[in-house]
Amino acid sequence: MKKKYAIVIGIFIVILFLIIKTAKHPVQETITFFPLHKNAQFIDAETMLTLIPNKQNKSKYKIEYEIYSKLDRKAYLRQDIGLLFKNGRLIKPIGIKKWQQHSSKLTLNDTVNERDSGYYEAISFHYGEIQEKGMISSVQRMSFDKLYVIDSKFTPNLLSFHSAATKEEKQWEDTFNQMNKKQLDQLWIQAISKLGINRSQYRTIPLSSLPNYNDRPLPGFTKNKSQEIIGKLWEGLYKNYLLGIKKEDGTSESLIGSTVPLLLFNKNNKELLIIFITKSQEPYLLKQIIN
Repeated sequence: MKKKYAIVIGIFIVILFLIIKTAKHPVQETITFFPLHKNAQFIDAETMLTLIPNKQNKSKYKIEYEIYSKLDRKAYLRQDIGLLFKNGRLIKPIGIKKWQQHSSKLTLNDTVNERDSGYYEAISFHYGEIQEKGMISSVQRMSFDKLYVIDSKFTPNLLSFHSAATKEEKQWEDTFNQMNKKQLDQLWIQAISKLGINRSQYRTIPLSSLPNYNDRPLPGFTKNKSQEIIGKLWEGLYKNYLLGIKKEDGTSESLIGSTVPLLLFNKNNKELLIIFITKSQEPYLLKQIIN
C-alpha cells in the first residue's frame, strides 16, 4: 500500500512540475515587441504574389500568396504575418495564429480565388523572439510585393506583371495606381474628418509603404527609434486588427474588406494614429503613444 501511495505521489509531483514549468514559460501565439537583438538578422525575407490562370475561364483565376523568411539563428518563437489587398481592400490575411518554436526558417502559402482585373498588394511582417541567458529580445523585418492583373477583351489571355516592362503595361500601371490612390485618398479624408483629426498636424504613410523603412528611419525619428515604433505598431495591429476589429460594444467585426490602414505620425513625435475603413464603411482609429 505504501508503495502504491509513493507511486501516486511521485506521478503527482511530476505532473505538478510540468504544470509549473509550462506556466513559467508560456508560448503565446502573438507578436510582442521586445528590445531588438543587437546581432540577429534575417538572411532572407520575401513576399511573393503569383497569378495562376484558369484554363477553362479567362476571367477566373487564383492568386498565390507566399511568405518566406530565414533568420541567421534559431529563435525561441518564429511567426510571420501578412495582408493581401485588392484595389485597396483587404481580401486575405495570412499567418494568423501560426507560429513555430526553435526554428530559423518559416514558409507560408495560401491562395485566393479571384476574377476581373485588379491591383494586388501584399505586405508581410517577419518576426522572431529570441531568449538567451534569461534575456528576451526580438528581430523583425518587412517585405512587400505587388501584382497587376489585367482582364481585357482585347487580349486572349490574362496580362499580369509586377513592374511595367512595356508601354502597354506602363499605361495599365499608371491607370491602376491613380485609381487606387484616388479611391483611398477619398476614403481616408472622409475618415479623418469624421474622426475629428487635424491632418495638418500629422505626416501620413500608407501601411503598404512601410517596408520602405526597413533600413532607413521614419521622418523625424532615428533608425533605432523607427524600428521600435514599427515593432510596436505590428504588435498593436496583430492584437487589434488581424485578430478581429474590436467594436465599442465588445463584439468583433471581420477585417475582410477593410482598407489599407493609413499611418498618421504626429509632428510632435509623441503619437501615432492608425485609421482604416471597414467593409461597412465605418472608420476605425487605433492610437499608439510614442515615448
